[in-house]
Amino acid sequence: MDVTALYEEDIHAWSQHQARVLRGLASAGVRLPNDLDLEHVAEEIEEVGNEQRFQAESNLLQALAHLIKMAALPEDGAVRHWRKETAAFLLNARRRYRPSMRRIIDVPALWEDACRLARRDFEFDDHTPLPLPQACPFALEELLDAEADPRVLASRLAAPVGGGSP
Repeated sequence: MDVTALYEEDIHAWSQHQARVLRGLASAGVRLPNDLDLEHVAEEIEEVGNEQRFQAESNLLQALAHLIKMAALPEDGAVRHWRKETAAFLLNARRRYRPSMRRIIDVPALWEDACRLARRDFEFDDHTPLPLPQACPFALEELLDAEADPRVLASRLAAPVGGGSP
């Protein structure tokens, strides 16, 4: 495995691999300097990749919450702002995403959290929370697609939510 190429292409996969290697050294009893804290070094390296994943997930969560609001409140004055922010969130998620995250990112959990966030916003702003689809209507690939258009995504969501055209 070319670890330099892996580091440059997928920091998440690299960090997970490096952490496994370091933990393997520790468990194999390899003689290392006494003051080298392999378990914590492995944990910190692992966190480098996890931080990338958390950033991708955070951007996806915000994009989904904004899509819900766009679909539910198509006449709201903030729709234009939500649309711009959704595009930025999707771009940032795409930039942070690495193929090794595919099996770890939990889109259904992100959808549940996005619905929870949107419902809270509706309540804070005295809007009646609308019924939302139980399952996320978008695949991860759709959200990460370079051509993903917030208007198109929100319009797909608008029918089940009950809103008009965002």
